[in-house]
Amino acid sequence: MSRNSHTSDLIKRFENMSSPKAPAKPATLTRRNPLSPNTWSKPKSTDDQSSSAAIATIEAAHYHNAAGSDPALNGQLHSGSNPRNSAVYEHPTVSPSNNAAGEATAPRSHRASQISDSGVFGVTGLKNFGNTCFMNSVIQCLIGTKPLTRYFMCGDWKKDFIQASPAYANVTSEYAQVVENMWRGQYGFVSPKDFRQAIADCSEQFRGNDQEDAHEFASFLLDTLHETLNRRHPRPPPERDMTVEEELDFENLDDKQQSDLQWNRFIRRNDSVITNIFQGQIQSRLMCMACRHTSTTYHTFTELSLPIPVSDNNFSELGDANGPPMPNHQPSSNMPINIYQCLEAYAETEVLDGENKWMCPQCKVKRPATKKLMISRLPLVLIVHLKRFSTVGHFREKLSTNVLIPTINLTLQNYVTSSIAQEPTTYNLYAVANHYGTMSSGHYTASVSDGMSSHWNYFDDTKVSQIPESQVTSSAAYLLFFVRTQPR
Repeated sequence: MSRNSHTSDLIKRFENMSSPKAPAKPATLTRRNPLSPNTWSKPKSTDDQSSSAAIATIEAAHYHNAAGSDPALNGQLHSGSNPRNSAVYEHPTVSPSNNAAGEATAPRSHRASQISDSGVFGVTGLKNFGNTCFMNSVIQCLIGTKPLTRYFMCGDWKKDFIQASPAYANVTSEYAQVVENMWRGQYGFVSPKDFRQAIADCSEQFRGNDQEDAHEFASFLLDTLHETLNRRHPRPPPERDMTVEEELDFENLDDKQQSDLQWNRFIRRNDSVITNIFQGQIQSRLMCMACRHTSTTYHTFTELSLPIPVSDNNFSELGDANGPPMPNHQPSSNMPINIYQCLEAYAETEVLDGENKWMCPQCKVKRPATKKLMISRLPLVLIVHLKRFSTVGHFREKLSTNVLIPTINLTLQNYVTSSIAQEPTTYNLYAVANHYGTMSSGHYTASVSDGMSSHWNYFDDTKVSQIPESQVTSSAAYLLFFVRTQPR
C-alpha cells in the first residue's frame, strides 16, 4: 500500500471515530452566514429606524479601512479549510426592536456629546454599580467587535437561541438588549441593571459587590453566549478517545491533517457565533529526547493568555490574599518589554525532566521530553490576556510592566504551525481593557476604535471621550482585542 493511500485510510478512520450513538455529521458544514454584509429592510417604526440606522453604522464601520487598522474585521471570515467558508450569503430582515431592558438614566452626557452633536451610534457609557467597572470594560470591547454586534442587532441570535437553561439564556437575552440600547445612539450612558442581575443569577462569582477580574468575566460571558447560541442542539455525545494504536497512527499524519481532524471533531459539537469569531486552536507536542517519538494534542482557545517575562523586581506590589498591598517589594526598575517577548515566552520549548519525565509510549519508560505550544488555527478575533495577576504562596502580585503593543501589524508568523504559515498571520488592534491601581483597589476602563476613522474612544464607565492612538496602550493594558487582516 502506498503512503498516500495509507494516510487516506487513516484520515477516514479518524473521521469515523464518533461515539456509536452520535448522529453522523458531515466533515464540511454548509450554513447561512449570520455575519455577512446585507441590505436592510425599510423600518416600520421609530424604534426600527433607530435600529436600522445603527446597523447601517455597523456596516459602514465594518468596511471602512482606516489607515490599515480597521477594527471592523475586514468583511471576510477565515480562509482555508474551515467549514464556515462554505456559508451562503442571505439578506436578513431587521426584526422589530424590543423595549429597552437597560435603564436609560440620562440624556447624552456632555463628554460624549463632544464626539458628535447629533448622537453617536455605539459610543455609549455604562453605569457602574459600585464595583462593576470590570463588566463595563469587557462589554465595551465586545460592543466594538462589529460582527458580534451585527449578529445581535440583526436579530440572528434569536434563530440560534437555546433556552434549555433559563439562567444562562437570560444572560444572552439581556446582553442582546444592552447591545441594542447602546447602539441606538439615544443616550449618553445606560444602566445595564437587568444584565447585571442576570449575571448574578447565573454565577455566584459575580453575585456580590466585590471587584472581579475582567478576564474571568470575559471568559464566563463568551462561554455563556457560546452555550446558549450553539447550533449543535441537541449536542451529539462526545467522541471516544483514541486507542494507543490510533494515537501512534495519528502521529504519522502531517500537522494540517491532524489539525483539521481535531477541529472537525470539535465543531461537530460546537458551532456558534463565538466559534466563528473568537475560537482558534493550539497544538501541544511532546517529544521524547531519547527516541524522538512525538505525542500531539490539540485544544480550542477563546483567549490567549501570555506570560510577562520579567524578573522579580518588576512586581509593582505585593499583598497578602486577604489584606492591602504591602509597602515593600517595590521595583528598582520597570523597563518596558515588547509583546513579542510575551509570545516568545508562551511558545518557548519546555523541558520535562526529573519528576516531570514523560512516559514515552515507544520507549515504554519515563524519559526526558520537550513540550512545545504552537497556534494551529488562528481565530478571526484574537483576544490576548496579559497575565498581570498571580498568586505566589500567601501573596498576590500584580505586574505593572509596560508591554509595548503595536496597533497595526502584529504578526504571529513565528508562533504558528507550518500548516498555516502561508495564511494571513497579521492582526490589528481594535480594543483594550485596562486595569489601573492595585489588587485590592483597582479600576477598569476600555479603549475602543470607532471603526469609521482613526479615532479611539475611551470609556470610563459613564464618561466617554476621545484619545489619540498613541495613548491606547500603556502599562494598564490587560485584555487586548485584535482582528485578523485579510489579503487584498
